[in-house]
Amino acid sequence: MKIRPSLRRYFLGSILVTGIVTIAAMAYVSYHFYFLGVDFSISDVMRTTAHQAAVSDGKPQELNGFTVATRWEDLPAAVRSHLDESEMVDERLLKFVDGNPLFSPPKARYFAIRLNRGGEQRYVSSMFVSDSHTLDAPKDPPDFLYIFAIALVAISLFSLVPVLLLKKVATPIERLTTWAKDLGREALDKPAPKFHYSELDSLAQLVLSSLRSVQESVEREKLFLGYASHELRTPIAVTRANSELLRKMIDKGISSTRQLEVLGRIERAGLTMTDLTETLLWLNRHSEKSLPTSPVELDGLIEKLVEELSYLLSGKTVDVAIRCEPTVLALPEALCRIVISNLIRNAFQYTWSGRVDISLTGKKLEILNINEADEERNDELGFGLGLELTERLVDRQGWGYSNKETGAGRHVVIEFDVK
Repeated sequence: MKIRPSLRRYFLGSILVTGIVTIAAMAYVSYHFYFLGVDFSISDVMRTTAHQAAVSDGKPQELNGFTVATRWEDLPAAVRSHLDESEMVDERLLKFVDGNPLFSPPKARYFAIRLNRGGEQRYVSSMFVSDSHTLDAPKDPPDFLYIFAIALVAISLFSLVPVLLLKKVATPIERLTTWAKDLGREALDKPAPKFHYSELDSLAQLVLSSLRSVQESVEREKLFLGYASHELRTPIAVTRANSELLRKMIDKGISSTRQLEVLGRIERAGLTMTDLTETLLWLNRHSEKSLPTSPVELDGLIEKLVEELSYLLSGKTVDVAIRCEPTVLALPEALCRIVISNLIRNAFQYTWSGRVDISLTGKKLEILNINEADEERNDELGFGLGLELTERLVDRQGWGYSNKETGAGRHVVIEFDVK
């Protein structure tokens, strides 16, 4: 079975390997310098002893357990048999240890040094031999075992610390993981909880902001689809109706002039759908870039939209009064079409008996509907969506907008801001 990579295992393994290698290296250094210190002490005593006694050739002297002589041949035979004179270097200690001092006291140790002071040469030697009684006696643990035991204790403590540290860090991380998994739509509106460490709190904020951004994108996409289906109904209906009419005209051989008129309406409906789609995409992207403007005959656009939406008044007793001054403004045409058509659709849809007044004076458009019927209907499922879209577009464009309820309808006012 393949082991999946884990930050916890990686961190713990790295700490343990680093600690073990460090402690082992320090134990080795301690062992090395321990014996180096012993050698330094012996050689220092030998240097001090070398000139404390008067010696001559063939007459070595014993002083404090050390043999001082002027010739190699005058040193004890045991020293000469275990050490090689050819390996001697002035001022450097030469030694031989019989046994492994790591695990048990050695059977014998032999030391010798050659000194040269003012042209006078001296040899100093020493040997430590354990007798049989000493070897058979109970032995104390060697010093190395103490070092080894201390190293093991240090490694154990060093291993325990990262385990406890990981446990302390892993708990809030697991809480963060559980919280992130359980984040739902409702939880996105709540602030992120605290996870003890500032880094984890920052990560939680990042996760929350990212999911909020994703949720906002999803909501924008849903709104876009809703707006698109709402706004494209009229041009699609115009396209289908005129396509069917054009087919019948072709079958009956009606003049090409009238056929071109129908084809023109289809083409205009296609251009309208293109403009509507671009406007909705602009609104959905929250782009700082403004929509392109062109001279728009508002009075003609209003009359055309009233004609296109007149099917909503079929079977109703509604009088429509249009009072529009000839007005041409540099505005985004598709945006104007969406806003004005939604307001007219609202007025037509929610007036079953009464009147609708539409007036355009300069940059000010007013739409007032008065419904004299008592019944209430809600046949147009897209009205709420259309009103919401209108408010968003007007607010985004920076136009003046007022939509107030009256006793029997609504009074809407738009002030077009020409930029």
